[in-house]
Amino acid sequence: MMKRLDGLAILFLVLSGIVWGFVGLYRLNLVEYVFDREWLVRIIYVLFGFAFIYHTISWRASCKKKRTKR
Repeated sequence: MMKRLDGLAILFLVLSGIVWGFVGLYRLNLVEYVFDREWLVRIIYVLFGFAFIYHTISWRASCKKKRTKR
């Protein structure tokens, strides 16, 4: 279960990086372009945010585990 969640978080992080890259380079918001519904765009951005928070927390936890092994 956690491996699947980790993979999903990484996927969302990569997608959000691509989206923000397009916003910065071309002023084109791919999420709004592909999904025309405002509520769906908000949900996608919330998922991007949750993916970042989850990945940051799991990264910190893995760093603590590595420190205790030394």
